[in-house]
Amino acid sequence: MSSSADTSSPSPPTSTNTKPRYTYTPFPQTTTVHPLRPYYVPPNNDHYYTPFGNSTNTKEERNRNLVDEESQLAIKDLISFGFVKFISSAISNPLEVAKTLLQVQYLPNEDVVPIARENKKVVDSDESDEDGDDDDILNNQSHKTFDPNSSTFRQSKTLDSQGYISTDIYDEATRPKYMLPPLEHGVKDTIVRLFKHPTEGFKSLWKGQLTNWIYELCYIGLQPSIEGTLNDAFDLYDDTIPIIYLDRVAPNIATMVTSHVITGTLLSPLEVARTRLIVQTSSPIHKKYSGPFDCLLQMIKEEGFSSLYWSHNLLPSIVYHTICPLLDCTIPLIIDRIFHINPADSPFIFGLAQFGLNTLQLMITLPIETIRRRLHCQIRSRTPNNDKPFETIVQIRKAPYTGMLDAAYKIIMEEGISQTYVPKHGNQRRRSERRQKSWLDNYGVGGLYRGFYWHCVVNFVQFLVQVTNGAEGGFEDF
Repeated sequence: MSSSADTSSPSPPTSTNTKPRYTYTPFPQTTTVHPLRPYYVPPNNDHYYTPFGNSTNTKEERNRNLVDEESQLAIKDLISFGFVKFISSAISNPLEVAKTLLQVQYLPNEDVVPIARENKKVVDSDESDEDGDDDDILNNQSHKTFDPNSSTFRQSKTLDSQGYISTDIYDEATRPKYMLPPLEHGVKDTIVRLFKHPTEGFKSLWKGQLTNWIYELCYIGLQPSIEGTLNDAFDLYDDTIPIIYLDRVAPNIATMVTSHVITGTLLSPLEVARTRLIVQTSSPIHKKYSGPFDCLLQMIKEEGFSSLYWSHNLLPSIVYHTICPLLDCTIPLIIDRIFHINPADSPFIFGLAQFGLNTLQLMITLPIETIRRRLHCQIRSRTPNNDKPFETIVQIRKAPYTGMLDAAYKIIMEEGISQTYVPKHGNQRRRSERRQKSWLDNYGVGGLYRGFYWHCVVNFVQFLVQVTNGAEGGFEDF
């Protein structure tokens, strides 16, 4: 009986046959013991698991952690984007500096603003007999001598048509040491001369880079936000949809152009500061501005707070930031809806059409940009006696322009053919030959298109890259 009873009784469960429902880790040992609760251990949710879950891991904390991760990723993306923009602006800045100097440079025609070359003997053995009268007059002028102690010599000054004391920029003896000789051979020659100039040098090629970098970051941050706000206010399609895919493009074009105008007007003081920083001399004695913020502060101090926006630079800024985005968005529309060219089917024809329209756009916008930058260099100070003069490395027009139309008219009428090709002896026959050239040479239309060939080269390189790599998704940027 006992043996049967023993066999019928169930055996106790062993640890190897059954598994615990939950797995616990040992409690961490504490160094101090409370006298009333000697066996109590404070909970530490990082070291052990409870079947009721972690009470601190709430939905609010998970959302907070998610927001922190997203903000960290956004900050990293912003830093990387800013770094890439800084590098790209550093690469293109020498070309922008050279183009800006070419645009603001004032080279008047000798027939409009005569330049006296006295006290210089002119000898030309190749002159013919018919030019003898002109040479005699010039030789008689060159043989004139003055007594340094006489009042006549002290008071004799060469004045231009506006009454300013003029210096001959083509004469190294009278040209200021900090000023470059006339720049007449394009962007490449300008970069070389800046590099070799004693007061400019290698660092001058990156003038205004910090200002340009700040301007680009602010523009990229403000313009899409303003455009999206306007689209939401008027219940328009999302601004991420390309315009060519919309049935009605006029409302979206209007909001896009308006956003560019608002952003460009708000950031226009930075554009003025960038132009002045590029044009001013790097000589420590004559340098006026130490940086973009110093330039803005001096503008407020000398020209008043209204000079930042309500000045002669307001209208050119509005016109420029209206025409440029308007042309940018209409080019793909013209190619798609008028020319009926598909970039996927005909990449070569599409690239060729885009290159031609970009060149036409350049012919429209480059004169406006030239006029704007010339107006940027005009300082209309309220305290002329206390100001440090704005000394430039290229010659600018001393008499201010009254507006955009006046600037365009003065550039066309005053800056004809370059004085490099004007005979220094004042030969009448050579002058008449020059007047027989085309109207493009006799009138300074070329002064409105300085840097045009550089832009054409850039557009042509983009055309070659697009044709080589194909134009799939060519419309996605618009």
